[in-house]
Amino acid sequence: MLGYIGGIFNKKDYLSPSYINLNNPKFIEIDGMYYSGLLAVNYIREQDELILKSVIDTNINIYISMYYEKQDTYKVIKDLTYNIGNVKVDMEKIGENRQDADIVAYTYNDAKYIRKQMQINNEELYFFYMYITIFSEKKEEVEYNLNKIEGFLKSRGIQTKRAYFRQEQTYLSCLPLMQNNSDIKEISKRNILSNSLVCTYPFISSAIFDEEGIFIGENIYNNSLIFIDRYNTSKYKNANMCIFGTSGAGKSYFTKLMILRYALLGLEQYVIDPDREYTKLAEKLDGTVIKLGPSSTTYINILDIREESLEDNQKGFLATKIEKLIGFFKLVFQNMSEEEKAILEEAIIKTYNEKGINFNDKSLYNDRKFKNEETMPILEDLYKNLNNKMKTKLFPFVYGSMNFFNKHTNVKLENKLIIADIYELGEENIKYGMCAFVELFWNKIKKERKNKKAIYMDEIWRLIGITSNKEVASFIYKIFKTIRKYGGSGIAITQDVSDLFSLEEGTYGKSILNNSSIKVFFNLEEENIKVLEKYIDLSNKEKIEIKSFKRGECLMFVGNEHILTKIDSADFENDILGGN
Repeated sequence: MLGYIGGIFNKKDYLSPSYINLNNPKFIEIDGMYYSGLLAVNYIREQDELILKSVIDTNINIYISMYYEKQDTYKVIKDLTYNIGNVKVDMEKIGENRQDADIVAYTYNDAKYIRKQMQINNEELYFFYMYITIFSEKKEEVEYNLNKIEGFLKSRGIQTKRAYFRQEQTYLSCLPLMQNNSDIKEISKRNILSNSLVCTYPFISSAIFDEEGIFIGENIYNNSLIFIDRYNTSKYKNANMCIFGTSGAGKSYFTKLMILRYALLGLEQYVIDPDREYTKLAEKLDGTVIKLGPSSTTYINILDIREESLEDNQKGFLATKIEKLIGFFKLVFQNMSEEEKAILEEAIIKTYNEKGINFNDKSLYNDRKFKNEETMPILEDLYKNLNNKMKTKLFPFVYGSMNFFNKHTNVKLENKLIIADIYELGEENIKYGMCAFVELFWNKIKKERKNKKAIYMDEIWRLIGITSNKEVASFIYKIFKTIRKYGGSGIAITQDVSDLFSLEEGTYGKSILNNSSIKVFFNLEEENIKVLEKYIDLSNKEKIEIKSFKRGECLMFVGNEHILTKIDSADFENDILGGN
């Protein structure tokens, strides 16, 4: 019976393959994987683009190894000067042999050019070697990919040779061992000046892998995984995000995927949901759904003043609240004159005074405790203090079809995931619900600065587009501009790009776009792309891609990186989200 003797295996034994087959000159076989190499042996005389771009952007399994050997400048110039003199003599002796004359002339001019660059422009000379190994579990696939890579390289002016009878040397030279095998060096060696080294730069395919980031999807070009930590303040100026896309392009699924993944990490998340897309997700994650509409039993009082509405050491609870209320009531009364605005402000102040609340912040406290929701005025109290013209427009909110606005707040906001369902408000009235909830959630976000949190504003164009007003749009812009210092993230979501830029010649839409470190563009119609390119730099290629994206594909601007991305999810996530 054989026994195991400890200590006879070392780390090298565990790493070594079980077998290596070197019998075929066309490839190496290692543990069922086939490897075949290419040697770059010549290059076009002038390169002005990255030579490896078309190769690296493929999803073919390849190893690329490049070696640079710096040459002694003094010795190179000395040798060039000597050779230039000899070549000049040869040119005088050639006589009528035109073919030889052309070859010698090329050599002569190249030598003079290199010497000039080194002497005048302080460039240095390197020997450059490039090897590529393609691998697959199938021999046929290796052959197919060899032809494909050769075609890509040929299109860039690079001539290659297959490494027949030199497969082992090429394979070893492609491993991270820094061993440029002498058997293939002379075949692949070419001169390159330091100014041209940039054309060989290999790290050209955008990839993002933030250490503490959440998984987003795959890079469409090279299948690299994308992880983004938008709360990484050392890398991104803020955690804000804009998500644009037509209906059915995948933006809602992507948003729900982010909510799910951040919920697993325990983040506070607040969602404005005008189309009832997130309520089922909230149920599966034990979140809170606050429904506002004719059939609702949960209410939000627009006149509430909350203790967290002011930052530390700030003063002016009532003054701050009046500013926000003017924006809300401008949505109700629409084209208010300055006189009507003054009348409204006077009525608001009177209404709060009747409840014992004035511009002295102490009036909001009873025995050092902030007044609760039941002590606040409601819309009916304000209604009684308005003139008849204003009463007419406010009537539906007090005694009419939207009297659910005329209630004291009766919801507790303790859950880390809260969905504001405003679907029942209808197309014309959704903006009122959005405005009320945005203020409510903004106060929650300001409460604990150390906690990471996010507010998602679906169909944000309703708050900063032509149907809104300056006061409300300025409030939304303020959120995107300052949310970073509260540990928060603002997410703007819309399919109506043109409406987003419709107020004040796009001022607010542009401001929110510029204050978002991450921008995600799903499929968009051409007219929306034309609007978008006025406010953001898009290449012609990117515009074509945005127009032709399939569902779940997008272009992401993450900081300075532009990445074509396919959003991906695990099976259990897909089950939770309902596969939509």
